[in-house]
Amino acid sequence: MNRSAEETIDKILVYMDSHGRYGDSPFIYPVYGLGGIPEGFSRMCAIFGGTFMLNTDIEEILFGEDGKVTGVRKGEEVAKCNKVICDPSYIVKVGLKDKYLNTVGKIIRCICIMDKPIPKT
Repeated sequence: MNRSAEETIDKILVYMDSHGRYGDSPFIYPVYGLGGIPEGFSRMCAIFGGTFMLNTDIEEILFGEDGKVTGVRKGEEVAKCNKVICDPSYIVKVGLKDKYLNTVGKIIRCICIMDKPIPKT
């Protein structure tokens, strides 16, 4: 209610353009499996000039004088950025657990092999 109608219409157009392109859903990841999520993220990262670092240990998260992130370092290599999205284990490795890691819940994954469907699903 607090945004312009133009913004809403633009989002509806993207939704409508996506719907039916890859099946009955506007979302591509169920069609090609969950591997489509990181693939899509890495493509968008590259399009917008980002750096996608897979399975890379870092030694330090760098901060500016204002306390904001400026990059990550491994040895002599520095990747400059203004945001770091990472697994919590990286925060622990670089010694920032007490300052930047706040556990708010847990995710539990399991696989159930059943002989009949779950009721009401």
